[in-house]
Amino acid sequence: MKTTNLNTRRDFLSSSLKGAVLIGAGTSFIGALSTPFEALAQNADATLQAKIAVLGTASLQTSQLALTKATNPEVKLFAKFEAAEQETMGKILKDMGTQVPAPSEEGKAMLTKLQAMSGPAFDKAFMTGQVDTHNKLRRRYLHY
Repeated sequence: MKTTNLNTRRDFLSSSLKGAVLIGAGTSFIGALSTPFEALAQNADATLQAKIAVLGTASLQTSQLALTKATNPEVKLFAKFEAAEQETMGKILKDMGTQVPAPSEEGKAMLTKLQAMSGPAFDKAFMTGQVDTHNKLRRRYLHY
């Protein structure tokens, strides 16, 4: 049962990421109808995939830190889901041929900041960072 849920989640995330890459790369709706979805994703803009991977790497690292430092049970649960999501997305990007890079300087700075924090201040900073990163991804690369 657990394997089925993980495979379903991976399939959903794979489809979502591939769809986001396609949209961000400017693939037309008509082209998507006439070409298999998988082939379009494989040919999507490698630069966009790399940008998504950089943000995902930082999100994964901060989420892994939150698994040990978060004090609020809901924040810890969110960190668990986010870490699993980013691990899956990293695998998907790797399967698509994208090298998963180190986080950006901004991501490294966030990780360093969080390492120095604890308690509710850590929880708040972690969650704020997650929201900011997701908004950045949406605004800069996915355009919705």
